[in-house]
Amino acid sequence: MYKILISLFLTVSAIQGAGIGMKIYGKTCVECHGDDGKDLSISGKAIAGSGDVLKKLTGYKNGTFGGEQKATMQASVEPLNDEELKAVAAYVETLK
Repeated sequence: MYKILISLFLTVSAIQGAGIGMKIYGKTCVECHGDDGKDLSISGKAIAGSGDVLKKLTGYKNGTFGGEQKATMQASVEPLNDEELKAVAAYVETLK
């Protein structure tokens, strides 16, 4: 029973995080990356299905990741806290 409750809690937490991530994505990311993450960014790559999203977003925020779009991405993620970055990453990873 305990394992079921933990599993249920983790599932609900993931759903809530994805909902928050979807809202942030809609406000911050959709203009360049599209509703489904399949629009090509400046780098010529879609983000739907990409891996290591949290690592990339964190790198953009702290300036250790990025090429041509680094300044744009830094400005986009700078106001987001760690939990918001995690939520956006979780949402982006659901896009296929």
